[in-house]
Parts: sequence; C-alpha cells; structure tokens
Amino acid sequence: MTVPLALDVQALVAGAGAEPVLRGLDLALPAGARAALLGASGSGKSTLLRAIAGLLRPRAGSIRIAGRLVADATTAVAPAQRGVAMAFQSYALWPHLTAREQLRLVAGDAARADLWLERARIAPLAKRLPGELSGGEQARLALARAFASGASLLLLDEPLKNLDPPLAAELRVELVEWIVAASATALIVSHDPREAAAIATSMHLLIDGRIAACGAPEELLANPPDEAAARLLGLRLAAPRGRAEAVR
Repeated sequence: MTVPLALDVQALVAGAGAEPVLRGLDLALPAGARAALLGASGSGKSTLLRAIAGLLRPRAGSIRIAGRLVADATTAVAPAQRGVAMAFQSYALWPHLTAREQLRLVAGDAARADLWLERARIAPLAKRLPGELSGGEQARLALARAFASGASLLLLDEPLKNLDPPLAAELRVELVEWIVAASATALIVSHDPREAAAIATSMHLLIDGRIAACGAPEELLANPPDEAAARLLGLRLAAPRGRAEAVR
C-alpha cells in the first residue's frame, strides 16, 4: 500500500497582490522529512507557508496534507482542521497569556503542554508573560507552542533569524531533536544555506515562483544545478567543470 505524502503541493498559484508570486509550484514531502525552503526576499516563501496553513487561498493548484485534499479551486479546509502548526518569524505570542497558558491553549492537554515547557527548557518561566521574556526565550516559547499542538506538519518561518549566532547554533541542534521526538514533518524557511543544511534532510530552492532545485543539502551545496541556484546558496560556479565555490 502506498503511504500518502505528508505534504503534496501541485501546480500552486498564489499571492496577495495583483500578480501571483507562486506560479505553478510543486512540492512533495514524505512523512518525517525536515525540509528547508530557501529563496530570495520576496520570492514567496512565507506565501507558500500561509497557503499550506490555510491563511491564504490559492488561485489555482492543490494542496494535500497526509493524503487529504485541503485546498484547490473548490476546497478550502479551515486552518484549525488541517493538522498544521506554524511558528512565525515575529513569534506572534499572545501578550496577555503566560508561557504555560499559551501552550495549554493549543495543546488542549496540560501534560503535553508541560512536556514541551520542559523540553524547550522554559519550565521555570511558565508563569511569565511574553513581555517578561528575552528574545531567545520568546523564540523557544513560539517553537514550543507549535510543537505542543501535536500537529503532524510543522511550518517554521525563519524561526532562528532574530537570534544572535551562539544562541541560534544552540537552538538549531535542539530543533532537530524536537522534530524527531515529535515524529513530525517540518518545512523550515531559512535565509542561511549553512543553517538549512544543519537542520534539514532536504533543501528546496524557490526561484521565479517555482521550486527550481531540490535535493540533499550536501549535494546541492557541492553541485548546484545552475548559476541562479548557486547564487541563492551563496556560491559561484567555477569554470570549466561547474564545481561550486563559496563566494568570498
């Protein structure tokens, strides 16, 4: 029996402006994948996450989650019914709720909420409001809230972008451990190819409204398929063999 893909996006056309930013995008992720999505500013990375989460209605194409159709020309399953959790780059924490209350609200289960407070190493801060937390603590809370939901598909929009390098490196290692522990599939937007390679099992390059290349991070970094992909990865193709070199 064929196992449904955790995420199957086909011929997706989407965007909030007059012209769609995503133009016939295809993306398929098996269960348990840790997929990094890289693209230039304005390329549609957040647009794709919002369409998958149900926060933006696609203009054309289809989205299936665990084999279930959630969006196409005539279908629009509500965000809360998709089995998806999203961690926003801005964190989007509820300012009037404590850390524990934030997790319990999405978990619907006190034990699971407390488990993720412990796993994210913010249990001692459980009674604090977001405004009483540091930037790193807010990042941990935002991620813990997504995981505590129990969603099988996690959409993480540059979750480490606002952190200083040492803290980002620390949380990067933990994030991989959390995804594995949750038995989840994760689609992670990143602006840093090296960061993406450290987290992801596959890397997907968004160029001109489509996934232009995908593969194992080490393969794409060693052999980008063309100049556009190389530039996005911070590389250049060295003549005559097309070998990739880091841009200095």
